Amino acid sequence: MGLHAAACLLSLGLCASVHAASLQVSPTSVTLQARQNADGLTLTNTGTAPLHAQVRVFRWTQQGDEEKLEPTRDIAISPPMLQLAPGAQQLVRVIRLGAPPTDVQTGYRLIVDELPVEKSEAKPGLQFVLQYSVPVFLMPQGDASIAPELRARVVREDDRAYIAIGNSGKAHAQVAELAYVAADGSSHTIAAGLSGYVLPGNTRRWPLPATLTVSSSGTFKARINGEPVVQTLPLDPAAP
Repeated sequence: MGLHAAACLLSLGLCASVHAASLQVSPTSVTLQARQNADGLTLTNTGTAPLHAQVRVFRWTQQGDEEKLEPTRDIAISPPMLQLAPGAQQLVRVIRLGAPPTDVQTGYRLIVDELPVEKSEAKPGLQFVLQYSVPVFLMPQGDASIAPELRARVVREDDRAYIAIGNSGKAHAQVAELAYVAADGSSHTIAAGLSGYVLPGNTRRWPLPATLTVSSSGTFKARINGEPVVQTLPLDPAAP
């Protein structure tokens, strides 16, 4: 966001100074096992001025390609508001309230906002602030080895072809490096890098390149949940 806006300013020949956002968040996702009541995030101020941040939590669900975030009391954040001096770090605790899920992993999102400084504290020029969206997963009681179960199919809508990936398992799938491998072994990139998540019980779609010809002798592959080996996605019988 900030870099794009800064590039636009430079292309217009404007000479206003731009102050980069300086909030860093780690790790990039949090998983609480059933035996855990809490875990944490580390917020770091990499800048040269104090910053203020806010952390909120939402229940995260999907309906097809639509992501839904709703207020929740399943998780508490401590502290939800904080101030960081230059170079300082702060542990933010993510606390599960109540019992863990009984059967299927549940998903949440932590929204971490760097808040604009007060006008009296602001430096001259433009200031850009960051927002992070961090996935949080609560693992269910019982089997700790639950995993996504994925199947792929090709669907068409409005003269456009898509790959639809359904997850009938009990855990999320983070989909990356999505590609189609033809019968002759040639690989065709559908989406480079991280494509997104498929939560348990949901199906997500990604558009196929208009020039791509898909046949039943080819395969779809993706890196799931950052695993070192790229997986072949089973095709539904109805797929071409």
